Amino acid sequence: MKQKLSLIAKTYQWLWNSLANQLLFTYLILITLALLTISFWALVSIKAESINDLRNSLEVEAVNLALEIDNDLAIDSIKSKMRIKSAVDRHASKLGVSITVVDRDGHVLADSDVMLKATNGENLSNQSEINEALAGIMSISTRNSPNTQSNWLYVAYPVRAIGQTTGVIRIGVQLTQIEQRLHQDLIVFLEITLATWIITICISLWLAQRVSKPIKDMSNLAKKIALSGDIAHIVPVNRHDEIGELGQSFNQMIKRLQAQEKLRQEFIANASHELKTPTMAISSVVEALLAGAKDEPELKDQFLNSLDRLVIRQSKLIQDLLDISQLDAETGIAWVDEVNLVDLLNESIEHIKSQSEKKSLVLKTEIVSLQNTQPIVPGKYNHLLRAINNILANAINYTSAGGNITLSGQFINIDDVNHVEIKIIDTGVGIEEKDLNHIFERFYRTDKARARASGGTGLGLAITYDIIHKHNGIIKVESNIGKGTTFTVILPIINIIKLGTTSAKEELHHV
Repeated sequence: MKQKLSLIAKTYQWLWNSLANQLLFTYLILITLALLTISFWALVSIKAESINDLRNSLEVEAVNLALEIDNDLAIDSIKSKMRIKSAVDRHASKLGVSITVVDRDGHVLADSDVMLKATNGENLSNQSEINEALAGIMSISTRNSPNTQSNWLYVAYPVRAIGQTTGVIRIGVQLTQIEQRLHQDLIVFLEITLATWIITICISLWLAQRVSKPIKDMSNLAKKIALSGDIAHIVPVNRHDEIGELGQSFNQMIKRLQAQEKLRQEFIANASHELKTPTMAISSVVEALLAGAKDEPELKDQFLNSLDRLVIRQSKLIQDLLDISQLDAETGIAWVDEVNLVDLLNESIEHIKSQSEKKSLVLKTEIVSLQNTQPIVPGKYNHLLRAINNILANAINYTSAGGNITLSGQFINIDDVNHVEIKIIDTGVGIEEKDLNHIFERFYRTDKARARASGGTGLGLAITYDIIHKHNGIIKVESNIGKGTTFTVILPIINIIKLGTTSAKEELHHV
């Protein structure tokens, strides 16, 4: 019993642990059911057609015999009975059938079959086909003969003369030939089924192997990646069907992982370098203070101020690293808080007002149209505030004293969806064309020396880019060397607040 259960378990495991085996098993079941259905239908049809043809043939012979003996049936004499007997034996011998003739009362006049021979004068009117034929109706019946232990088909034909039934001719034939034919046909169908099974197994194994091979390759590569973390390889794809599309998608995922891994390694290397630089500088200042600079007031103040700047820069870098890690961790998370853009822009201006005043910069705001009808965007207030502040801080850092910084906002329509377009325009040094495609990359600096001097970490615009895109927005940049830079942020809005209305909100457009 245990061995039987073990065999069943192994068979089940063999079947369901392989896609090829599942396909093979499924094909075999479908084809077997189809062949069995067709075979059953064919055998039934053949049997019905054969019996129908045989019945028609017997009817014709009964009619021919009736035309020959109808006059003798109407005459009750020894000679007429002998002629009937002779005709019955001749027709029965010629056709290989059993023929019985009875008179109008059902008594046997002649019988050709030795095995089934009925005695002359025996009354057969109790037999269904004879009884119906005596009533003037041609009758057909099938029954098993106890003498021959085989099925017989009987056709009983009434012989009529002068408007009345004068006798019945019953012709019977064994169905052995038909049964033998059906048996032979069944063997042929079974042979066809077996041959089809063999062909199906070969085709199914080939097809299953063709289908499962790339899937196995992907599975093996996925296991390898899971165990070793090696993502240097991709799956060869030589197909253009759904399996090929799956393989291409798998390779795209691998390439994306490779790109992400490259970015991760670069990020770690850059972060380590950026953290190492101020750390070493802090260490140097501390060593200088410990070496005696603390005892000289001027040097002490100078080193402490330098240490303060380095600590602030270090803290800012760590905060940026934490922020960008948080943004990466929040991928796929919907930000659905309602953010009033006018409140956000006003707060952002307040944040950088003191910095612009220190550099004698002229700060202009042009958001009157937004203030009259204040837009609401879905997202996170603090994240969006951080993004706008980063752009404004960048404009302040790269704009010389006496320059201008303009913050403007207006409504625009894109694909029948209402958006807000925010522009931050400065009159600073500008960005070279070769740098424009890289400024949103992490740790990228257009002027490394100046960026470090201004306390930049190389992460501000990268954080801004991530925040805007996570808000389903767009950020673009245009710049001319020596003339300034324009950052454009476009965000979808969900509703507006109309000032002066009693209700807090009026819906404008859903996105």
